[in-house]
Amino acid sequence: MINDKKTELARMKRLAGALLLLVSTVYLVSSMFEQYSPWVGFVSATAEAAMIGAIADWFAVTALFRHPLGIRIPHTAIIPSRKDAIADQFGTFVQSNFLSEQVISDRIHDMQLGHTIATWLTKPDNAHSIAEQITIGIAGMTHLVNDKDIQRVIEQRVAKGISETSFSPIIGELLCFVTSGKRQQDIIDGAIDIASRLLEDSDTDIRNQVSQETPWWFPNTLDRSIYRKIIRSVSRSLYSIQVDVRHPARVRLIDMLNQFMHDLKYSEDFAKKEAAIKQDLLSHPSASQFTQSLWDDIKQSLLKQKDQSDSELTRAIEDVVANFGHAILEDPVLAEKIDSWGDNAARYLIRSYGEEISDLIARTIKNWDPVATSERIEIQIGRDLQFIRINGTLVGGLIGLLIHSVHHLLAMLN
Repeated sequence: MINDKKTELARMKRLAGALLLLVSTVYLVSSMFEQYSPWVGFVSATAEAAMIGAIADWFAVTALFRHPLGIRIPHTAIIPSRKDAIADQFGTFVQSNFLSEQVISDRIHDMQLGHTIATWLTKPDNAHSIAEQITIGIAGMTHLVNDKDIQRVIEQRVAKGISETSFSPIIGELLCFVTSGKRQQDIIDGAIDIASRLLEDSDTDIRNQVSQETPWWFPNTLDRSIYRKIIRSVSRSLYSIQVDVRHPARVRLIDMLNQFMHDLKYSEDFAKKEAAIKQDLLSHPSASQFTQSLWDDIKQSLLKQKDQSDSELTRAIEDVVANFGHAILEDPVLAEKIDSWGDNAARYLIRSYGEEISDLIARTIKNWDPVATSERIEIQIGRDLQFIRINGTLVGGLIGLLIHSVHHLLAMLN
């Protein structure tokens, strides 16, 4: 791009120079033959004025970037000699005209930032690209952190969470909910049914236990009698408790259950026992091994999903990104809020750093070499400046022709 501009600048300089040479040649030739024909005077005057205009504009354009013909004429080589002042003025100009709060605010308002962002996010390729970058970023973070530090943090957080959470009241509230109303009686009935089935299933075990507990000389018939009485007694008791909601044993069971739930929620003894259990649990080596393995599993999972363009994590993030975009499009209030956030953020940045940006531009230009700075600017705008030389040549010639014509007309009238 720079080389193309250099080539175009050189071509335009040659064109402007050739035009100057042409009108100079015409002037020299026509001035020698001016006495032979009146119309030659018009050509000579036109060429003379064109030559003067071309030289004047060449001087003006050249004086911007260097001393014409190397002669240190005052107020020439303006850009190299006044580079620092130009840098300050340019920085101020940019700040005043491009980095003003109102200009930036108007631009953001015209962009409809919320709608533009939402539309971009809803495109599958864009959402997938963002999700991939986030996944890679999350996985990359695992290489930057110290595993032991992360494991220690996880261990501390787990220990703090367990220590600060009272599970007994939670369990008590849960049991109160589960056993509230008729469900309490249903639980008792269910427990009795379970006890009855266990009694039936344990028939052989109970019979053997009775035989073992009685002396060896006891008759087997007596053992069976004792066994049958035990079974019948227990079965009748369970049946009585099941069919009679006011049975003393049933009432005691309900009272014991209610007292247990109350103690879970309010008893200091339960709280102390819970604290002791949690302390034993946290001090056990398996707890430390669990937190270590937890981070290892998380890390390996992240690293594995980083290499999969369609991993579960990437898809989940992609869905979140796309859904966020759709939410903005469907909610004008949210889109307006995003526009407002962008406007406020831009105003804050300009208000806080606009002057620093202006100073940065000025300092950057000041650090440039004066000659190099002049060359850079000339490469960028020099081609257009050559048209000034060309136009100056043509306009000068026309004005010269006009002046000579008016002079000739006045001479004829006199």
